[in-house]
Amino acid sequence: ILLESCKNFLMKRQSNCDKEDLWFLPPLDDDEAQSKPPWPVAAREASLEPDVWRAAEKECFRELVAAVQALVRFGERLKRVPSGIQERFAIDTVSAVLQSEGTWIGPEQIALYRTLRTVSGDHARDLARASWAVRRLLTDRDPTQGDLHAFLGRTEVELPRQLPGDERPLGDELVALGDRWAAAVERLGDCHRLTRAAFGFALWRAEGISPYEDVLEPTIAALAIGARGMAPILPVGQGHRFDRHGLKPGAAGATERLKVFFRAAEAGALAATLELDRLIAWQERALDVLSDLSGRTPPLMVAAFLKARVVSAEWLAAEVGCSPVSARRNLKVFDDRGLVREVTGQERYRFWTAAL
Repeated sequence: ILLESCKNFLMKRQSNCDKEDLWFLPPLDDDEAQSKPPWPVAAREASLEPDVWRAAEKECFRELVAAVQALVRFGERLKRVPSGIQERFAIDTVSAVLQSEGTWIGPEQIALYRTLRTVSGDHARDLARASWAVRRLLTDRDPTQGDLHAFLGRTEVELPRQLPGDERPLGDELVALGDRWAAAVERLGDCHRLTRAAFGFALWRAEGISPYEDVLEPTIAALAIGARGMAPILPVGQGHRFDRHGLKPGAAGATERLKVFFRAAEAGALAATLELDRLIAWQERALDVLSDLSGRTPPLMVAAFLKARVVSAEWLAAEVGCSPVSARRNLKVFDDRGLVREVTGQERYRFWTAAL
């Protein structure tokens, strides 16, 4: 009865009001205003036609050249250091991508997980995703060649549809989406690999191969496409991502997307080059500080710290070829001379990283 009386009152009140009093409604005589919803609407997806992206590449050639130069320079510098050092940059890249999603996992946490495979329940799923991403960056696998099942490691058993809003395509649906995605990327074969990578990233999200808020999988696929022939890995720096972050409101065209992608690739390559310079400087400083020590173990341990982000005494012993006792004794010397720092804060099962 109360609801009915309120309804009648409002209808009578509205019939007695002038049009000017209904300030919260759009003008009744404005057809354009009537056709628009009375709430903010997100920017529409950019055009995914290959010709649009070819034209956009021509408009962004300056950003493309800058990104290619930075990436090639990083790749050439990386050839002068041990190959194992690539894992450091893969871990840094994955950590940066996860943090852009809002998942704050540091490089040391990822490195420890890859070494120990032990983690608390809060970060188990995120660290498993991080480990998958690092493996994909290090295996140099092109996602456009082959089955996306193999690239994603996605099966009915491993990823059951049990989380609300996490409706990931599986089985034949994933095969069909993967074939269509790979064929579309290959149609841009006359464009630069970085352009194809940016297009593949945008199309991956438009096709819904991963949940829209999941940036890690499409980013890793784009990095695997774009790095080939220029560097072993296409690094991503902190604060950079390949989606609409950084775009102006309403700007979602292919040109804007390419500019964001190229600038992120350039910034990541420059930051990785600077990090590589710091590692080389640390190596020179460590060899100078340890010049008074005899034996082959200290120089080999320095090379091992360049290869791995975090190390344990047991891992060092196996890597260098010495006893665990000798590795711990040398770690004590490294620590006393300010070359390394301990990252776990424990008395047992301790891990160290280079103090850059």
